[in-house]
This record gives sequence, C-alpha cells and structure tokens, in this order.
Amino acid sequence: MTNYRAILQYHYQGNTTTQVAVICQCSRTTVLKTIKRAKELNLTLPISDSISDYDLYLMLYPKRGRKKEYYLPNWYELDTDKIKRSFTKFRAWQKYCRVAKKLGLKAYGKSRFYKLYKDYYCVFEKPKAKLGKILKKIRYYTLGIVTIAERFGMESKLYHDFESERDEWCRRLRLDKNRIWAV
Repeated sequence: MTNYRAILQYHYQGNTTTQVAVICQCSRTTVLKTIKRAKELNLTLPISDSISDYDLYLMLYPKRGRKKEYYLPNWYELDTDKIKRSFTKFRAWQKYCRVAKKLGLKAYGKSRFYKLYKDYYCVFEKPKAKLGKILKKIRYYTLGIVTIAERFGMESKLYHDFESERDEWCRRLRLDKNRIWAV
C-alpha cells in the first residue's frame, strides 16, 4: 500500500512533487492525485495519528473500498467449519461461493478470498503502509542523529561525521535536508 500519510507530510513540509515521489518511492502522478484529493477533502495537515493508514486510504479514495454487492463471509463460522470438517482453504472458498450464490450476491475470486482470509487473521492491525528504502533511511538518520547527540554531544566528531554522511545522501538523491527533517 502506498504511504499516503508520508506523501502528505513531506508535501506539507515544502518538498516538490518529484522529491516526494523519490522519498515515498511512488510515481509523481500518485503524489499529485493524493495532494489534489486531500485538498478537495480539506484535510488538515499534519494528519492525526489516530487515523490509521487504511482509514486515510479510504478517506482519500472511498470508491476503492469493499463493494457492497459482494458477499463478505462470516470468517469465524467459516474457520470453525474448516477446522471441524478438515477443509482446505480451497474448499472453504467453494462453500463461500455456494452461500453467496444462495444469497444472490457476488462472490470474490479465489485469490481475493485468500487475501481476505489472510487479513482476517491480522485482526490486531489494519493494513499499514509499508516503509520503502528511502523512508527507512530517513528514519535511520533521524534516530542516529538524536542518539549520537544525546550520547556524545553535538560537538563530537562522530556527530559531524554522521551529519555529513546524511547530507551527502540527501545531495545524491537531490533532496533538501531542511525540508525532510523540518519539525
């Protein structure tokens, strides 16, 4: 899933769409559409942490959520039936299709059903946006600078070496370090 929160955050900090696309590892079109959609919705930035990544995705693109004409099974009942009768996942999908047909609703395809079944077991967390390599590197430099500053002080050689490494990384990617680490 695209990290829409990061797109909006880095745009809010003043980065160009190209820089945001590089940071979030997505296309410029995705960045432009996300910013346009957020402006249409009058989303206040920065976005509250109480809104999950999946909820933000559904706010930005409500038509991409679950379609009402498709039957969403009772996962608990399906799972207990699967265990009781030693069903495979495939047999559980076949039963789901029969029940959906009886109810007059559409059934998901096998691969979509398998993904929904897998998501059922992740009950503790909704789908989250993944951190790409660049966002992980930004987190690494953020934590590194703070840790080194606390342990050795801002005047230490280690701090300056780490900071120059971060600056070189930003220069290579053509990113403005002041806009990435803006508070």
